[in-house]
Amino acid sequence: MVQLVVAFVVLQAVLGTNRQIVTGNPVAGSFLSVPTTVKRYENDTVLLPCYHNCEYDLTLAPYRYVRWSRDDLLLVDSRYPDMRTPPRMRLWSNGSLEVTDVQTEDTGDYMCEIMTDGGKASQRHAIEVQYQATAAVYPEDPIDIRVGQILEVICQVTGVPQPYIKWTLQNENASIPLENERKLSVLIEDRSYSGPVQCTATNGVGEPAVASVEVFVHFEPEIEVKSPTVHTRIGETGILECLVTAHPVASIHWFHHGLPVVFDRRIVKLDALVTKHQYYTVQRHQLAIRNLRDSDLGQYECKAGNRVGIASAQLELTGRPMVASFKPAAEMSSPTTHNFIWQTESYSPLIEYKLKFRRVPSGNVTPSRRNFPLLAWNELIIPSDGSYGPLHSIGYTLQGLQPTSVYEVIVLSRNRYGWSDPSNILRFATGGEVEIEPGSEDTSASVMSSSSMQPTETLEYSESEPGSIGDGGLITDNMIPNDFFDYGTGTEGAAYGLAPLFTPSLLLLLTLAINKLFVAIKHL
Repeated sequence: MVQLVVAFVVLQAVLGTNRQIVTGNPVAGSFLSVPTTVKRYENDTVLLPCYHNCEYDLTLAPYRYVRWSRDDLLLVDSRYPDMRTPPRMRLWSNGSLEVTDVQTEDTGDYMCEIMTDGGKASQRHAIEVQYQATAAVYPEDPIDIRVGQILEVICQVTGVPQPYIKWTLQNENASIPLENERKLSVLIEDRSYSGPVQCTATNGVGEPAVASVEVFVHFEPEIEVKSPTVHTRIGETGILECLVTAHPVASIHWFHHGLPVVFDRRIVKLDALVTKHQYYTVQRHQLAIRNLRDSDLGQYECKAGNRVGIASAQLELTGRPMVASFKPAAEMSSPTTHNFIWQTESYSPLIEYKLKFRRVPSGNVTPSRRNFPLLAWNELIIPSDGSYGPLHSIGYTLQGLQPTSVYEVIVLSRNRYGWSDPSNILRFATGGEVEIEPGSEDTSASVMSSSSMQPTETLEYSESEPGSIGDGGLITDNMIPNDFFDYGTGTEGAAYGLAPLFTPSLLLLLTLAINKLFVAIKHL
């Protein structure tokens, strides 16, 4: 029997934490059991010991009675055998209390009291029933919130041990400032914060508990314009289009030169739903103008608004030529010449082209190196070949170039409605070896063969470069003096020469012939 008691004492010491022993006097308060906090899962069985020395020391009087209470509520008393014991509890003859099928409500402090001839002694124990975490978020209903506001959500959790709380937002870039906090506060920066806000409670008992609430972010419309410049011609149908993403759904208004567009049978508005997402709506809005007139051309504005804000996008309906693009030239270039072919679209006859070129310091041939001064652009005005298109192609040979050099060139075209936007920059190298200039950025090598770099490459044209359109406004229409540029075969005394594939005289004859042909057709 003594060995069994010792085993129980060791078991209780392992399972729980010691609590203070409350005794009536030193002799009466001699316990073999130790105060214990017993942690069990639901439906387990717990035995709370109450072993007194009087049971094993014959010099001490046996106890007269034993009683158990929980949180100051009497449970059992050996003096009253007819007293009804609470369900699932039983008092052992040695004074221990057994609780079977423990439930969460059994959690609490238990006190064992023993009365002996020497006085009353007491000892405290505790039961902690561990159970799975639960979670609930407040507010429960979906949350409507605007960009720029603070989202606040509270997560109410229960469970033993105390659950750990983790917040999860649909937006992966959203920073979660509060971990293991019941209240979440986060700034709504953009519409990507729409979606479920989730609270996860974990305490190691069973599966984690998850609760969430839907967040609907209200944001001002976002407008996407795939073609900000729409090229067309008189008599055709021009269509301007903008895609609008918004929540709530936005209303659309069109403006021409700052004035509201007046709709009629010729000018109509076409609206279509593209996507009806759970958190936003995407709509396509088109302005269709039939039988275009000169007065219809110009700047348009697509303006979208909802209760959050207003956004707008600029579009242009124009008859100007489209941006030209350079094409590979079939003829070989020489160290002092370079052949060009470019192509553009224009619904109206082209009047002329403007070719702009400049030499680039050979030590700065890398496109990404822009921290160096560039020479000003040289300009050439080139007559059109008189074709009616809409697809126009022309080729020219630029002469008088310096060997072993790198050049950049762009081209623009003009019709009755004005100049096109500049093409991308075409960068090319003339034949020979390109020497690295003293003091240049690239000091890794002294000589680089032009064959080691691409013969031509295109770069995006920037209007902030020296000598570009951005310096002082539009490119002038002034013709470069003939004593500097040769439009014919290109004399050797000129600094640069331009030898077109079609000579000016041939171009004049072709133009006159085409004009006569159209006049004849008109009178038929």
